[in-house]
Amino acid sequence: MAVTFNPVGGNSITIGGTAATGPFPKYSVSTERVEAGDGTLIDIIYSISVTGQIIATGDMATAGARQNSLHAAMIAKLAAIEDEIPVGTLEIVAYGGLSSVLQFNDATLTGISFGEQDDDSAGTQVGDYTFEFTAHKRSSTKTGSTYSLASAEESWDISENSERYYEANTFTNLPSKTYTITHTVNATGYNKVTNTTFNDSGWAQAKDWVLSRLVTTPATTIETNVAGKERFTDFQGIYMGESSGDFIDLSTDSAYNHSRVAQSDLPGGSYSVTETWYVSKLAVTHDFDMALDSGEDGVTNVTVNGTIQGLNTSSFATRSEDKITQAEGVLDNCLTQAYGLANSFYTASITSATPLNTSEMSKSISKNKTTGVITYSLSYNDKESTSPDTITENLQITDTNEDQSTSVVAVIQIIGKADGPIFQDMGTTLERKRNASLEWTMKRANRSSKPSAAALTAVNAYKPTGAYQMSKSEGWTPSTGGYSLQIEWVY
Repeated sequence: MAVTFNPVGGNSITIGGTAATGPFPKYSVSTERVEAGDGTLIDIIYSISVTGQIIATGDMATAGARQNSLHAAMIAKLAAIEDEIPVGTLEIVAYGGLSSVLQFNDATLTGISFGEQDDDSAGTQVGDYTFEFTAHKRSSTKTGSTYSLASAEESWDISENSERYYEANTFTNLPSKTYTITHTVNATGYNKVTNTTFNDSGWAQAKDWVLSRLVTTPATTIETNVAGKERFTDFQGIYMGESSGDFIDLSTDSAYNHSRVAQSDLPGGSYSVTETWYVSKLAVTHDFDMALDSGEDGVTNVTVNGTIQGLNTSSFATRSEDKITQAEGVLDNCLTQAYGLANSFYTASITSATPLNTSEMSKSISKNKTTGVITYSLSYNDKESTSPDTITENLQITDTNEDQSTSVVAVIQIIGKADGPIFQDMGTTLERKRNASLEWTMKRANRSSKPSAAALTAVNAYKPTGAYQMSKSEGWTPSTGGYSLQIEWVY
């Protein structure tokens, strides 16, 4: 029968119970339950105190011999706590060496103390000592979590984002909300020891437990408590409960932009991971605005500016992101709706019987492949247009003698007439003239040939009745789309 301690990587020490170490010591065991907030048992901490006496040996006739024997025993016992890892197996064997051994497989030696010598012993008869241990495993039994944890926490959070999406990518619908779901898991572990073998560091035990609680999507059903037991009401983070009716119904939404942030405190034995998801029905969010401007020339311009933010559908383990792919997938649909948005805004703001021109006056698109953002801008106006293929138009009409007020006068020079010539009104007027000057800038898709036919139709709308064409000239710059037409009539 004896009390022994076998530390990892150290030498076994008999604390008491033999002739060499003194009589069988006294001992006490107390327990402390480590629980989560809901009462789930994570661990049990055993506190073991062993107290005894060292009996002095040696010839009393030799000065200091018995005190020296006490010092030698103290030095031997102190060696246990001086080990680099004072963790190992503590055994308290009953009298007679019977089978009911009180054993702690991961006992940590936290302190050794030797009592002050009294006047009776004078430091030559006996020496009192106390060994203090803590442990988490009694024999091979580990209560609570299978991981070596001092604490374990897990929380979920949902918050509303400022970004919005539009159902079916239709801007006539009201915008719908998006959300961010956050899952935080953290733990503090302690060194794992089995018998006299060091198995794992505290931070690694915490890490293993944290990683076991992570999920790929907030829709994953969590079926076990922090100790890994199934005595737990199932939980889904996307609902903040058991079902879609518990908080907010996101049953048709999906989770995007999955990210994880890990932190580890090695000497402190802690490990934590915070993972987030962006929750939306679509893999993009939209934002757009419209501006109306009426100039002094009487032309009203309406501009539609939009921003498309793509969301990442790849898993956290995938190094690449597909945000730009998602944004590009809806770009054409957004551009198609721009005119309808502009015209509705125009008709609601301006009293006019005619809609905006369908032709875009300007168009710009910008893509950021890194962030997955696409911005676009399209402008329309209500300027009278003669062709849907042009970017800019200018038609100028110049009339000469339209009102026939120009007289035809004969100027007759008379020799010797000091006051000048004689003017004779012929009783008629000059011909009337009209000059039409047209300038177009063609769209890029319409620069392969001169728009002569369309231009002539536009100009002939101003041809006077019964007029004769006196001249016609054209100018054409294919590289810029510049085109000009001049025609003169007389009548």
